[in-house]
Amino acid sequence: MINEQRVRLMHKMAVYEKNGGDADERINAYFRGDYISSQMLRSFITATAAFLLLGLIFGFYDFENLMLAVYNTNLTSLIFRVGLAYLFFLAAYELATYLIYSYRYQHARERLAQYYLELRRLSAAYRREEEL
Repeated sequence: MINEQRVRLMHKMAVYEKNGGDADERINAYFRGDYISSQMLRSFITATAAFLLLGLIFGFYDFENLMLAVYNTNLTSLIFRVGLAYLFFLAAYELATYLIYSYRYQHARERLAQYYLELRRLSAAYRREEEL
């Protein structure tokens, strides 16, 4: 006889496996600190590339005013301002990365804990059936 509760549980587990179980398993393969630090390293590289790209776009868009600023101001103060802008941009980007990937790691762990709990329930249901 088909046990409807067990079928519902298997369906729920299959939907989880299909929609996000693999990603959660990959996340769970790391320790929390290792996962977050690897993502922060990746975001450091992408933030630097994005800042350089934005700088190039701004430089090409407003080239005349940029050249006037270079010739009329102290070059060290210009470099200092660009460096300060880069540090603020990088800090904001890294903070967002930390918050996002901390959230993702925590919720992946919670979803996996729920999945393993349901797996134990399913196993217990099969054992109860075998005993009868």
